[in-house]
Amino acid sequence: MLSLGGFWRNNLSRLIRPTAVTASPWPHWISTKGQVFLFGIDWEYSAPAGSKNKELQAQRKKGLGFYALSHFEDVIGFISALPVAKGRKYAAALHLADRLSQGGIEIFCFHLREDLYSFIALNESKPVPGHDYVGTKENVWQLGDDFANLQEKQAIRYVGNSGIFEMEEPLTLEKALTDPAPHAQFKSIIHQPLLLAFAAVLLGVLGLVYGANAYLTHLRIQEEQKRQALLNDPNVLYEQSIGPALKQVTSGGRTQIDSWIQTIGKLPLKTSGWRLDSVKCTLQDCTATWHREYGNFSELFNSLGLAYVSRTENMDTSKVGNSTATTTHRLAEASRASTMDRNALPVAKDVLSLFSSQLQDLTLLDNATITLDKPVLFPASAQGSAETLQRPVVRGTWGLQLELWSIHSLKLLPYVVPETLDIQFPADKQDQAVYSLKGSFYALYK
Repeated sequence: MLSLGGFWRNNLSRLIRPTAVTASPWPHWISTKGQVFLFGIDWEYSAPAGSKNKELQAQRKKGLGFYALSHFEDVIGFISALPVAKGRKYAAALHLADRLSQGGIEIFCFHLREDLYSFIALNESKPVPGHDYVGTKENVWQLGDDFANLQEKQAIRYVGNSGIFEMEEPLTLEKALTDPAPHAQFKSIIHQPLLLAFAAVLLGVLGLVYGANAYLTHLRIQEEQKRQALLNDPNVLYEQSIGPALKQVTSGGRTQIDSWIQTIGKLPLKTSGWRLDSVKCTLQDCTATWHREYGNFSELFNSLGLAYVSRTENMDTSKVGNSTATTTHRLAEASRASTMDRNALPVAKDVLSLFSSQLQDLTLLDNATITLDKPVLFPASAQGSAETLQRPVVRGTWGLQLELWSIHSLKLLPYVVPETLDIQFPADKQDQAVYSLKGSFYALYK
């Protein structure tokens, strides 16, 4: 059996009409992303607000069952029936007027399929009656030419993908028909006499059930209050934010440090007249800074033996010996294989006890500098406080500075995450380098 939508598609020849003929009662429609947009609607200037209902009832008697009203209710379009296609039905002209119009006189023209084009004229962001049309390329061009001749040389903005008009701003049909304007949706013309009769009957019924209805309303209000309280519950809001936040945190331990060391270990301390001055690493890459002793930039870059993704050159023309360069290298292997597991986190008091003890042991090493900050609620944007939430996660920051030889024996707990590494190589004692390691630690507050 042929559906109503199929019947319309097979009778599109009715849509090809000259300018003076009113729009066909069988408009063309397009379904996209679950929404249905109708082209070729009859538009007319709407009656004043006080006589709006009278106008609708008059159109209903003519066999028209649905209407779409412009945002300021000054232009109205009618249609006898809506397509069977699933999804809400919108007037394409009103949607374009609301979402894409810039005011003034505009023509939106799109290639729908084969030799079928839509033509929609807007004036001050309102559809122009008689100019929401679907037809052949020749018909659309003629309609546009006639319309332009009536504008007394006023500027016209052309938008679309038809290629029919010069200076047409490119816009695909897919991009045009997104985020439907709510007021562009078609509404049913209510049968007022029938509605009045039904209202009279309903009024009598409501009188009998008033008490029950009041009670049910009271219950609904209570349920809504409970629902709103639940939606505004800081614990509910926190649970919605903590999961995505933890997914952005890599697991702790040595994984990140090992990745840095593998990359840095491939860099020479001296090469082609350049010495390594420092290396700074993030979670994604490491940047080495080189100091010139006698070589040139090209010799440095060609001698590294390790691929770099970017480089910089800084030459001091007054004292060439002060020239420096940088090379940035991707890490030897990805360190984000796993993320922080909330269920595996210990409570904050245990973390502080274990981690601070480990840091205390490191202070026994020569030239050690240690920092450890009190943890706060994580993520920082979460509502509420660690004291009031049921199962909050906290985050603290830490830092340590030690001689480089110690980094190979450094063992971090699984919930301690290194985030940056900065190694400085002294000019005269490169083998006595020091490193600065900074990061975060995570724990359950209670």
